[in-house]
Amino acid sequence: MSLWFLKGNSRRYFRIQMPIRVFVAPASPIKDREIYATGVDYFPPIIQSLIEKQRNETFYWIDRIQDHKELLTELFREVIESVELFGKAAEQMSKGINPRNDPAYWMNLSKQTRGFEKIDALKSAAPKTYKYFKLIEEKYLVFINAMTKSVQESTPYHFEADPNIPFAFKIEEILEDFKKEKFSKIPLVQSLLSLSSFMDTYLEAYRQINDDNVMRLHPEKWRSVNVNISASGLAMMFRKRFDTFQRVDVFLYFPENNRVLQFEGSIVDIRSIEDTHSERIAINFEFPEGREQDFLQFKIQEFELDECTDFEFKRL
Repeated sequence: MSLWFLKGNSRRYFRIQMPIRVFVAPASPIKDREIYATGVDYFPPIIQSLIEKQRNETFYWIDRIQDHKELLTELFREVIESVELFGKAAEQMSKGINPRNDPAYWMNLSKQTRGFEKIDALKSAAPKTYKYFKLIEEKYLVFINAMTKSVQESTPYHFEADPNIPFAFKIEEILEDFKKEKFSKIPLVQSLLSLSSFMDTYLEAYRQINDDNVMRLHPEKWRSVNVNISASGLAMMFRKRFDTFQRVDVFLYFPENNRVLQFEGSIVDIRSIEDTHSERIAINFEFPEGREQDFLQFKIQEFELDECTDFEFKRL
């Protein structure tokens, strides 16, 4: 909590940490490309290093599997190659490149919509492990089908995004249980956890590409995130990177007032946070419209008052 009235604050507009629904997009997309693209880097160095780390961890645990080693190793490798194929396409699309322009690559990518070829060999040999892989496949298929549809229907002026990619999958419930200490030294379990983390990094990058092209019109679906904010700008964490001095549009949604505020901004600071594999990006609002800024200042003060009231109540 930021007790500005106790600490003092020399800024014209004091800053606080505040949960808020926010959407940030470049003011100008990439022009004259094969597929409409926002111009955001969804695979910055901080994410590339995370992907490499997760890939290495997956192979570390695969090498220690004992039961059905040959069969499982082949299946793990197939999934990793499929995910990397997906990731390459996602990175191309984020740069405005259409994967269909390479017929051999597009044919290979399209084959992914049929699922993992080596998975059925596991069904009788290890039915429980087969079930885990089928759930991983189920999640992968949601994203690969959304991607291939987007590739087929996007144009230089429009990215065909899917507004209904789900957030919850059955495999996530199982993997959450696998994080318990009793599973920490079991190679198969740790291989599945590492593989899923590796896959999720790619899938979530594509989700951002998708959402950045559709969610502007759906503020009710924006996630609430913890933001350092004032009436003159904000700083928040991203798993993607903008360019320094890049101009952006910032939208803030207050569901209790059913109101969306829009500000023109520019990126003034970018810092890579190694521990969380995120980018902390600071944005200044450029010549904000008076009524919008006044309303934001009111909401900040309202939140600050509620925080202070809660603080005093807890002291009693």
